[in-house]
Amino acid sequence: MNFKSTILSSAIIFALAGCGSSNDDAETTPQTSDKATFSLGISDAPVTGLKQVNVVFDSITIKAQEGEEVSFETRSKNDSTLAQMVNLLDYTGDDIFQLLDDQEVPAGDYSWIRAQVINGDTNNLSLTSHVVYEDGSIAPLIVKRKGNDGVGEIQLDGFTLNQTDNEFVLEFDLKKSLVDPQNNNEVFLKPRGVRLQNLSESQDIEGTVSQTLINNCETDNIGLAADDSSFGHAVYLYSAQAQTPTDIHEIDDQTPDNAPLATANVVFDADDNEYEFELAFITPGDYQLAYTCSAHIDDAEQIDADFNIYQLKQISLTQADDLSVNFDIAQ
Repeated sequence: MNFKSTILSSAIIFALAGCGSSNDDAETTPQTSDKATFSLGISDAPVTGLKQVNVVFDSITIKAQEGEEVSFETRSKNDSTLAQMVNLLDYTGDDIFQLLDDQEVPAGDYSWIRAQVINGDTNNLSLTSHVVYEDGSIAPLIVKRKGNDGVGEIQLDGFTLNQTDNEFVLEFDLKKSLVDPQNNNEVFLKPRGVRLQNLSESQDIEGTVSQTLINNCETDNIGLAADDSSFGHAVYLYSAQAQTPTDIHEIDDQTPDNAPLATANVVFDADDNEYEFELAFITPGDYQLAYTCSAHIDDAEQIDADFNIYQLKQISLTQADDLSVNFDIAQ
């Protein structure tokens, strides 16, 4: 779908209490084995209709299960007085913008990670979060949270930092995250399409879609073509347990079992003369992978009855290597 018309380091703060001491006033310093190194990158799966999706990250906070919080200011690599702006569309597939690098933190289990985002301000869009449409127009990008102080929060639950180097990525699936409400001059970014992935525990799924299959899908779905006769070609990743895979939607702010876990656009690579896709940072396991040419009618805010899957495959992703999948008519 055309996005505009349809959707739309670093201060470390923690106290370590002494333990096992016979002197009440004595504190012990954690041993090296109690420490972990934490790095965080940003990447995304894009949408159509936009030239830029600029998110301004003000800070990252992680909270240990014991209750301690560790916070990092995220400042521009060019100007340390400014929060770090990242155009998500510059870092698609397995490309990563390094937001935090080799930060020393306590090892162990963490309850959540929170990214604080400076919301778009029409009076200062150049330094706040915003999107740029293909026609050059600009709209503020807003992440909602309780309160109204110009800062939004993206919070994800549950992860572990081992006593080693830990490299994570926040993967933004913009098809699922971005919402452009009707009669509103703001675009909303919802946490539902954001995943936290440990790079040591993930692989990529990539592949091709044949020209013949694309032609057949468009012919069979000619009534769904956009006003300019275009289609939205994409692959959707589902749980192996999804009995009836559907489009992107939520029920009571939760992603249903039949909704996709991740998505990727199918794009034409002129060098290879073929249509390609890539789903990055996926946890190994069994899944279902689907090709559709009706992604352009998939509104993340509702169930779209006409959305359909043209070809569905059962796949298994192992820890050993990335997976290559090809969609063709001879399946």
